[in-house]
Amino acid sequence: MKRKINLLILILFIISNNFNAQEFSIHSLKIGAGYGVSHGKKNSGFGIFHSFGYQKNIWKNRFRLNPNFSFGTYSTKLFTCVKDEYFNSINFEINLFFDFIKTENYSLFIGNGSFLNHSKGLIGTGGDPESYGNRQESEYTNYIYFGLYITAGLRYNNPNKRIALNIMPFNFHIGTSNFFEVYGKIEIDIKF
Repeated sequence: MKRKINLLILILFIISNNFNAQEFSIHSLKIGAGYGVSHGKKNSGFGIFHSFGYQKNIWKNRFRLNPNFSFGTYSTKLFTCVKDEYFNSINFEINLFFDFIKTENYSLFIGNGSFLNHSKGLIGTGGDPESYGNRQESEYTNYIYFGLYITAGLRYNNPNKRIALNIMPFNFHIGTSNFFEVYGKIEIDIKF
């Protein structure tokens, strides 16, 4: 796994250096990863997620439209005295970002949008009879949520480079049936 990550970083570095001083269109692909918490009707857990999407600059490089897809794997490994939970969370989002403070290469931005989420998983894997009193049965969960997405972060975007970097420490999905996800993530935009 570490070897694959190093290879990906090397490829991105080569791409970004080979295309210095080129003019790029207003389109880019977004790739991101992060860590956070997801909570729904019956599922709660911490986990890692990945996101993939498309982005289009729509006004003076200050507004950006971003439909994207993200998926995460969550569990209760960090919790004690609760049933084991393992679940996946898949989001489809349509977001709009605005750079409210912008210099030549850096900007502070805010964003919002809407999302559709599908969470599916397993609660209880039998359990320890001494901890729970008796053997617990497993339960499968399958829920769909929709709601609002809110974010804020820092963006590094050199107009002469192919790669832009977004550091997004504050990301919130707030949805139906008390669903929420809170996480931090880092995204790379690859301009084309």
